[in-house]
Amino acid sequence: MRIDRLIAGLVLAIAVSVPAHAQTPAPAPAPAAPATADLPKHKCTKPGDFPGRLATEGQHRQYQKDYIGYTDCLKKFALEQQAIAEPHMKASNATISEYNAAVKAYNDEIQKQNEGNK
Repeated sequence: MRIDRLIAGLVLAIAVSVPAHAQTPAPAPAPAAPATADLPKHKCTKPGDFPGRLATEGQHRQYQKDYIGYTDCLKKFALEQQAIAEPHMKASNATISEYNAAVKAYNDEIQKQNEGNK
């Protein structure tokens, strides 16, 4: 008896989904990810080797100044790239939320129909 209900549920699910899929146009293929060569790169200048113990205090100060400039440049670049990506992330998250809501609604309808058939 349990298997009959399972088979009936599967047949019902397929019957309900076929008309819905027939009316929905096929999704456009996702654009290909850009090649690594096309990705933006930072233009930050990495400081040279860390001055050793024998270096003068002036060399240490210059290295620290160069290092701070380098890390600040990297942070700025990362924040700029995040700002560029933000609208795309929001669109992606909204689409995922819409998809999840549609799947939940579909599953709720199937569950209602299955409960009505008991």
